[in-house]
Amino acid sequence: MICFSLGILIIFLGASRLTGRSFAINLPRLSKYFFAATIILIFIFLFFQSYQQYQLWLKNDISKHLLPPYQDINYFIFYSLTRFFGPYLISLATGILFLFSAKILNKKYQKRFFYPEEPYFGALAVFLAGWPGLLFYIIFLTLIYLFIHLYSLFIIHNSQRISLYYLWLPVAIFVILIQKWLELLPLWKLLKF
Repeated sequence: MICFSLGILIIFLGASRLTGRSFAINLPRLSKYFFAATIILIFIFLFFQSYQQYQLWLKNDISKHLLPPYQDINYFIFYSLTRFFGPYLISLATGILFLFSAKILNKKYQKRFFYPEEPYFGALAVFLAGWPGLLFYIIFLTLIYLFIHLYSLFIIHNSQRISLYYLWLPVAIFVILIQKWLELLPLWKLLKF
């Protein structure tokens, strides 16, 4: 799943940079459709993983006793929800919460915070980071933003607003790339299902 999420982020990062703001393509609309298509693709992939797990258990002499007719199907459904779907359901809810909050705040303050496509960049990054990766994503995004802001303020002496436009997707890619090391942390193990 890590490679799948990473691939989606890289494709979208490339597409957003190629289409950019100078081409005739409507990047906010493209971002919206890409976000929706990603949700659909991820959940298709999760159903496929659940199906593969079911088939694997069915072929094993010991684990087939965890499936019908030996057990109720609810055990397998609960296992699939916690093992496969849970992390992405949490990150999807967080991503959608961010998306709507960012759009509402941006509208309330005359589009001062985000470009029109930015809420979709953030929501996509949060969703694909998964759980508990989204917590590390938020931490790294905040630290990188603060570093850039402090550098701009104290070294360059530039007090203009700094946008997260070019950070949303690369930071998510970074978090997914270092996920194997993050999984060794006690905090990750504590938060993981």
